[in-house]
Amino acid sequence: MEKMKVLALACIVLAALFEVTSACDCNYHSGGCAMVRPASPGKACKCVYRGFWTCRGRTVGCRDQNHHLCRNPDTSKAACRFANGDCGGY
Repeated sequence: MEKMKVLALACIVLAALFEVTSACDCNYHSGGCAMVRPASPGKACKCVYRGFWTCRGRTVGCRDQNHHLCRNPDTSKAACRFANGDCGGY
């Protein structure tokens, strides 16, 4: 039983680490947010202003799965706008 608890905890930790390293991210710049880490292919990164000069990225589904910014996401202003986020920091 103890081994099962350790295994379950290890799985939770690994899943959390994977989510942190694969998640998109945005930073605050004068005027709003700018993307600094893109979403994974097949997803979009929506920049969200959180207040007090901070932003975060939230991985969202693409509006158009065939769009080049969905297949190959980047950190451009166009990619930020594609996800309908706060893109005022570009």
